[in-house]
Amino acid sequence: MVTTQIRDQVSTLPVSLSPLVGREREVATVRNLLLQEHVRLLTLTGPGGVGKTRLALQVAADISQGFDDGVRFVPLAAIRDPALVTPTIAQALGLLERGEQPLADLLKVFLRNRNVLLLLDNLEQVISSAGKLPTSWRPALE
Repeated sequence: MVTTQIRDQVSTLPVSLSPLVGREREVATVRNLLLQEHVRLLTLTGPGGVGKTRLALQVAADISQGFDDGVRFVPLAAIRDPALVTPTIAQALGLLERGEQPLADLLKVFLRNRNVLLLLDNLEQVISSAGKLPTSWRPALE
């Protein structure tokens, strides 16, 4: 059995304290890719400190109205154990586990008919968990 508790807020994006300057082309490219129906996962890559998270946050904020069930920011920077990725995502969604069914299966069922954008920040640190994430999710942004 799975119990869900949908939060009142539609977005859990951190608030940016300054505007994103000079990245209009990148914002447009990422936004256009992410909104394509066949795109289920979009990965932003580059050296640390170049602004991948800031770019992802800007795009997520810009397109949040297109996701009926909201946008969820899932910070994974503190996670080192791949086994904690799924519970961290579930927590960000307000999903409570009850019963014997694996949490990954519960997530898949929970997200199946929802239109939600998940921004998984720092997933590369626990990349071995990526293969265990349900593939039926709508676009995700890392």
